[in-house]
Amino acid sequence: MATRTASRATAVRRWGAGTAAIARLLVAAEAPLTGVAIADAVDVSQPRASQVLKQLAEHEAVRATEHGYVGRPARLLDLYRRRARPLLVHPESYWYSTRSPVEQARRIAEFAAAHDAPVAVSADLAPDLLVPWRHPTLTIVYTTESIALDEAGLVPAEGRADSSIILRWTRDPTLLTPAPPWPTQVDDIPVTDPVQQWWDLLDLGGEDRVEAADRLRRAILDRTITATR
Repeated sequence: MATRTASRATAVRRWGAGTAAIARLLVAAEAPLTGVAIADAVDVSQPRASQVLKQLAEHEAVRATEHGYVGRPARLLDLYRRRARPLLVHPESYWYSTRSPVEQARRIAEFAAAHDAPVAVSADLAPDLLVPWRHPTLTIVYTTESIALDEAGLVPAEGRADSSIILRWTRDPTLLTPAPPWPTQVDDIPVTDPVQQWWDLLDLGGEDRVEAADRLRRAILDRTITATR
């Protein structure tokens, strides 16, 4: 009984930031990567990278070749959906503005840059910039610093239903940096990794977002996401 209970706990165990970053890196990689290169890219120790790669291999999400490790993007995405969670400093906060989603994102990016606070935009806006499908109505913004969006022209909202921006202050700086060769910004708006955008679309929910997520997933797998513009 104890063994079965432990197995069930392992099956639903959430990924840490390093594991999630390695998964995103392997989804994006266009060529095999060595364990050393993977560890350096996501800023984890080589033993930790080896441990993560072994776990991913056990789930048939990565394979080792003579030139390095190669990810199976579809399998990695499925695992990412079930196991990844943003590592937040505090619960997300909600904000509202009547400006367009693009104008809101630009104002936040400009305000954050002026205060040396890294930010990156995710769903709804970022997927619409990469693979247009639905009109953005609610946008998640990740930051690694505490920022006061009222100084950027937004007002606090009571919850998701009343907001146009969800602000997530994260302990994980890799969430703000897309794995190469994905674009780091589009139309001067910093964006998160497409894999995280896909996760966020599904997390926000709604039938139209599921359709947008399906299109973004296909673009990730087909590698049709364009470079920075």
